[in-house]
Amino acid sequence: MSIFRCEKCGCVENTATCGYNYREEGSPALCSECDPKIGKWHNLFAKCSAVGCAIGNDGFLYSVEMDKDGIYDWRKKAQGFEIIGIVGEENTDGQKS
Repeated sequence: MSIFRCEKCGCVENTATCGYNYREEGSPALCSECDPKIGKWHNLFAKCSAVGCAIGNDGFLYSVEMDKDGIYDWRKKAQGFEIIGIVGEENTDGQKS
């Protein structure tokens, strides 16, 4: 399950419950509610803010707790995966994630 942060409202969304995989290259990643082609939340899970979620170098969201527990260590070694920030925290350049 790949989850991402909606570029319009900032909520957590699953790529399988919206138009993520059908969007044109370069267009924003939108949740089902913000996508004008869908226009409503799917109610398959509660809509919540992505603030506090870890962001991977692949652009998807991950659990901070699972990272602390070492769950992603195999991906870090084998695939070059990295946690690059936390949504809502400032980066080293002063920009918010």
